[in-house]
Amino acid sequence: MDRTALVTGGAKRIGMEICLRLANDGLNVAVHHRDSDSESLTLVEEINSMGVRAASFQCDLSQPGGPSKLFEECNQQIGPITDLVNNASLFSFDDIKSVDEEKWDLHMSVNARAQIMLIKHLSLQTPRLSSGSVVNILDQKIASPNPDYLSYTASRFAMLGMTESLARALAPSIRVNSVAPGHTLPSPDQSEEGFSRAQNQSPLGFGPGPKDIADAVSYLMHSRAVTGQVLFVDSGERFLGRRRDVLFETE
Repeated sequence: MDRTALVTGGAKRIGMEICLRLANDGLNVAVHHRDSDSESLTLVEEINSMGVRAASFQCDLSQPGGPSKLFEECNQQIGPITDLVNNASLFSFDDIKSVDEEKWDLHMSVNARAQIMLIKHLSLQTPRLSSGSVVNILDQKIASPNPDYLSYTASRFAMLGMTESLARALAPSIRVNSVAPGHTLPSPDQSEEGFSRAQNQSPLGFGPGPKDIADAVSYLMHSRAVTGQVLFVDSGERFLGRRRDVLFETE
């Protein structure tokens, strides 16, 4: 069966590597972005040269109705969508003293609500005896939480709970799994020295790269007997039990 994957946040960074890996696996790819039009079009051109179809789609996932419109556009232009990678996320600092309703709602809308709506639309069009797949990109924080980035962390826990719940609900037609990366790329406020220090402190002595995350997504998308699982790709970072976010402990 011809498979087409929608990858949210697919134009850059980890999302780009996921798109390239899935295209190499033979899947058509719908590349979603919020405001990375040039990067998305360049990636689409590269994927098309690989012998599969690709198209770029812009959507602000925080807007009510945005995910539904995105899914419909993907179906019309490149679909039907058979696989979904929920990679896009908002990552903005707050803690229990600085959290407010606006920041909480924004994280939940992008990192949880939009993902659930996309899964819903996939489930509504996937026949019961078909073989759709969802992979949610989470964070190793779900195994080793700290007080920093409170709203972001809460949204990751929301999707952790939904991974098993929806794996139960959508079987046998759709498998639902998650990948929980460790510190893979520098954050905007992190120096190269701090990033290197953070990765070197992992139990394996190095950190994951974007291709490691893409490999994990590919594995879960093609493992027909795996559902409801969380695959940690963090070089053991979760075992460190940091008291603060890695940014504050390594700069």
